[in-house]
Amino acid sequence: MSRTSSRELAYLVLFSNQFRKIDCTDETILDVADGKPVTREDLDFIKQLVSGVINNLEELRDLVGRNVQGYTLDRLHTADLVVLLLATYELKFEDTPASVAINEAVNLAKKYSEPKGAGFVNSVLNKINQELNNE
Repeated sequence: MSRTSSRELAYLVLFSNQFRKIDCTDETILDVADGKPVTREDLDFIKQLVSGVINNLEELRDLVGRNVQGYTLDRLHTADLVVLLLATYELKFEDTPASVAINEAVNLAKKYSEPKGAGFVNSVLNKINQELNNE
């Protein structure tokens, strides 16, 4: 399974659980994978992303909230919010290159969000990346 597919499964786990404190087990991930082959490496990466978002949720929400102009987080489309939080986690806490994290997030938004979601996600993540680089 590619990292892109693993990110998508992490997105689906987060989306389906709406950020509740979940025990992200192999079983949870495999249920969402719906029969797609998932290796131990995939499971570990997905768990890292999901738990990273959940464990840093307040900080990630604050960072996203500062960079979303004209909206509150409560007004965002859930698909966009999940993508933004997932990518922001990668930008802030992982060694994922910014261009990769942003591109992967935009592609998820194209697949799961409203038509203008990808552009919105791209804009917000570029602002977040700039803020993180200025720290």
